[in-house]
Amino acid sequence: MKNITRLLTGLLLFLFSCGEGDSVPRNIIGKEKMSAILVDMTLADAYSNELMVQALRLPDSLRQEKVKVFYKQILDLHKVSIKEFTTSYAYYESHPDKLRDVFQVVQADISARKNKLGNPIDENAPLLFRLKSIFPYAEKVIALPRTDTIRPFVKRALVK
Repeated sequence: MKNITRLLTGLLLFLFSCGEGDSVPRNIIGKEKMSAILVDMTLADAYSNELMVQALRLPDSLRQEKVKVFYKQILDLHKVSIKEFTTSYAYYESHPDKLRDVFQVVQADISARKNKLGNPIDENAPLLFRLKSIFPYAEKVIALPRTDTIRPFVKRALVK
């Protein structure tokens, strides 16, 4: 009888220890959706950094406010509230193995997007993109044809 009790106890412990270790609770955003949100947030942050460097020269506090607006739009796009996101992110931070899995997906997605752009020195890349890799202020110095939406309207008005 003692052996049967030990066997059943060992079997129950084995079954409970082999539970769903990779799943997340229902109130937490899933790994796929969380990684998609983080990819979009990373791209928004890179976009705001690029805006700051190129044209606007915003102070960092204003840039951070713009990023917060982007983040809110991203959460709205994914139909996630700020509270859901912060709760889920805190959960993933408390489970480093799951957070690592999420960030590996994020890194793979961003790397794939970067590879789609190609090498800036590649001959198939646009001229301005290739020049920027050699000379960062190429668009301000080199006279390249720019698209002008006003010029056709002005010409039409002068012709009539």
